[in-house]
Amino acid sequence: MLVICEECAKKYNIDENRIKGDRARFSCLECGHIIVVEKPRSHSSGDAAGEELAMTMAGQDMADDPSADDSRAATGGRKDAGRQGARSGKRGRGVPIGLYLLVALTIGFLTITGVMAYLYLRYIPELMNHQVDLRTTDIAISFGGSVKQPLLVRNYLLVNKEAERISRLPGVAYAAVVNKRGIVVAGFFSDLSRFSPDFARQVKEKGFPQVIVRQNHLAAGSREKDHVFTLGGQKLHDKAIALPDVGGEVHVGIYISDVDRSIRKVLLSPTTFSLLGLVLFSGILTFFLIARSISRPLQELTEVVNRISLGELDLAVEPRGPREVRELASAFERMQYSIKAALERMRRSS
Repeated sequence: MLVICEECAKKYNIDENRIKGDRARFSCLECGHIIVVEKPRSHSSGDAAGEELAMTMAGQDMADDPSADDSRAATGGRKDAGRQGARSGKRGRGVPIGLYLLVALTIGFLTITGVMAYLYLRYIPELMNHQVDLRTTDIAISFGGSVKQPLLVRNYLLVNKEAERISRLPGVAYAAVVNKRGIVVAGFFSDLSRFSPDFARQVKEKGFPQVIVRQNHLAAGSREKDHVFTLGGQKLHDKAIALPDVGGEVHVGIYISDVDRSIRKVLLSPTTFSLLGLVLFSGILTFFLIARSISRPLQELTEVVNRISLGELDLAVEPRGPREVRELASAFERMQYSIKAALERMRRSS
C-alpha cells in the first residue's frame, strides 16, 4: 500500500498485512508530520486494536497507481484547505496594525500634554511667585527711598503724593507708609472697585485698614518681610521694608490674581495652541505615513499569497516596504519555489 505524506509529498510503501488493528500512524522521516494509515477492510484481520506499525519504506521514486495518487492528493487537499480556512478565520479576527499605531499616537499625545501640565503645575507657579517677589521688592525699596527724606522733615504731603504715585503702578494694589509708632501716615489703593463692596465702603469711611500692617508687621531688627493673604476678595502679596534711619516701614501690595491671569493667558495663548496643534498634526502625519508604509505592502503581499494558494504558482512576489516586510515577502517567495519543486518531483515520479 502506497502512502504519501501530506506535508512534504514523500512516498512510503507499507505492508498492510503487518498493521495490527484497523489503523496505525507513524512520523514522516522527512518533515516529522504524523501520518495515519487505515487498513483496508478487505484485509482486516480482526485482531485487537493496536497502534504499532511495522513497515518497510521504499524510495521516493517508486511507481504507484495514478488513481490512488489522485484520491490521496484530493483527500489531503481537502484536509489542508479545512485547516487553513480555520486558521485564516482565527487570524482574520485580529486587530489591524493601524489601530495599534493610532493607540500609540494617542498615548504619545496624552503623554506630551501631561508632561506640559506637570511642568506648569510644578515649576511655573514657583517661578512666577519668585518674579512677583522680586518686582514687589524693587517697588518697595524705591518707595522707601523716595519717602525717607520727607519723613525726616515731616513733609507728609509729599509722603502722600509718593504713596499715591506708587499705588498707580501696574499690578500694584496699594502703597502705605507707617511711622515708628505704628501709625499709617499715608495709604492709597489703586482701584477699590476690584475689592468687595463692603471692604471698599470700610476703606472710604475709616481710611487705610490697620489689618494689613498687623498681618505683616516687621519685628525688631528685621529689614523686610513677605506675606500672602486675602483681603476684600483679592489675594495679595504684601512686601514690608524697614526705614532704619527714620523709623517705621513701607508696605506695597501686588495683586496675585493678575499673576494668575498672566499665566493662564500664556497657557491659553494662540502660540500654545499652535504648538499643540503642530504636535498633533505631526503625530497624525507620522501615523498615516507609517500605516501606509506597513499596511499597504502587507495587503499586497497577502493578496499575492492568497492567489498563489489558489494555484497561481507562477505569480511573482515582489518584496517592498520596510525591511521586515521585505524579509517576509522573500520567505514567501522561497516557499513558492519549494512548492513548485515539490509538485515537479511528484509529477516526475508519477
